[in-house]
Amino acid sequence: MPDRKMIVVRFIGATPSTAYCDVCRLAFRTRQEFLQDARKAKEQLQADFEKHECKPEESAVNDVLTQIQL
Repeated sequence: MPDRKMIVVRFIGATPSTAYCDVCRLAFRTRQEFLQDARKAKEQLQADFEKHECKPEESAVNDVLTQIQL
């Protein structure tokens, strides 16, 4: 499994509301009940990110294979 990172791309005030996996591009959204608590929102996004099974998009795999063949 490649190293992967969660990238936060949207905030509501100081609260992270949307993030995605930099490998498979799966999006994660903060649950409504955590939108008023930045710490809990970050924890929920991180927990969802850590338990997802990363399946890279087909185009991402093809891009890497093309670069290896060069």
